Amino acid sequence: MAILTPRGKPFYGWTVVGVLCVFGAIGVGLAGANFALFIVPMSDELGWSSSTFGWAFFLRFLMILAAGPLIGRLIDLRGPRLPVVGALLVAGGAVLWLSRVAAVWELMAAFMLIGLVGMGRANDLQAGAPVAKWFMRRRGLAMGIALAGTPLGVAVYYPLTQWLIDGVGWRGALVALSVSGIAVAAPLGLLLRRQPEDVGLLPDGDTPSSGAGPGSARAASRAADNAERSLTRREAMRTRRFWLMLGGFTAMTYGLSTLTIFRVPHFVERGLDPTLVAAAIAVDAVIAVAASVLLGRMLDRAPLRAVLVGGIAVGAFCAVGLLLAGSVFWLFAAHIFYALGFQSTHVAQNVMWADHFGRRHQGDLRGFTIPVTVGIGALAFPVTGYLRDAAGTYAPAWFASIAALVVAAALLLAVPAARRGRRGL
Repeated sequence: MAILTPRGKPFYGWTVVGVLCVFGAIGVGLAGANFALFIVPMSDELGWSSSTFGWAFFLRFLMILAAGPLIGRLIDLRGPRLPVVGALLVAGGAVLWLSRVAAVWELMAAFMLIGLVGMGRANDLQAGAPVAKWFMRRRGLAMGIALAGTPLGVAVYYPLTQWLIDGVGWRGALVALSVSGIAVAAPLGLLLRRQPEDVGLLPDGDTPSSGAGPGSARAASRAADNAERSLTRREAMRTRRFWLMLGGFTAMTYGLSTLTIFRVPHFVERGLDPTLVAAAIAVDAVIAVAASVLLGRMLDRAPLRAVLVGGIAVGAFCAVGLLLAGSVFWLFAAHIFYALGFQSTHVAQNVMWADHFGRRHQGDLRGFTIPVTVGIGALAFPVTGYLRDAAGTYAPAWFASIAALVVAAALLLAVPAARRGRRGL
């Protein structure tokens, strides 16, 4: 991994990658996936039903859909500093508010604030688009490190959150998570920069041949953008590959979303100890962190579509493992398959959008595509529940997941190989 520029100085892009990785991890602690641990104690004290929390997550998701395009354009114009620091401050304040809630409307309002600043699945936008601007040749590795923050956050915040709830109660736990998250991540967010040209460099730390400085770097960067064929969102939407990718990634998100939540109740229904299931989830998160970095590095050397379709196939193996579940072996095997499949496709998707449409307008492009893929993919949650209720088993949902992943692989294989200008710069 090349840390230094050709002049022997540290490349600032890796600082940006590190900050975005921390941001992804902290985002889990600010009413992210770990909030599932608060539902039972909050329900016991406040008398709220599970559906109340379901509606809160739904409203947060609607806000993410509305905010995505605006956040994307802001990243293109101003860089990630304002979106990231603003998201941390607002989300941290909303979590602090959650520690004092007494009425349902307060829960809903706090979750809407969290969604409005893009905390949640839109983290991909706040991490992926900036990384694409800083890296071309080493884009896969950089993207893998930045996006490893989310599984790292799961591995850290799940046990930490439960420990805090047990020690100081759910209200005290929310205060601790809010204050510590802001204190650690907000100052780091000030280190973010918009693009390498702003510090006199080109992507990957290259220097313009005509001399140093932002002006010469911007002139040289136009040649880099031409080599990568940077397209605006409107230009991209006129191409066939855009719609193949959007359809393929939407089907892929649906297939993997089916597996995300319902693995846990599925294994419990099969008679496996919930503590053992929790241990398998911890293994899942640790493997996802390692896979994110290793597979990101592989993306810089191997054909991108091969890695992507391979990850989709591994995700399908997870669904097969769930169909065969009933033993400790298949419990851990299914979680390992899920970790490898989800994280490899997670990283590859972000790299593929940048490889095909260039780095210049990634914020606007991903601000449009992420809400679509995540929005339609989220339908997997209620559909899986309905299939389970109708059949009395999750098996139909796992078959539906496999079918969606097969469709995704077929669509993405139809996408022509990108002109990978980042390899030649």
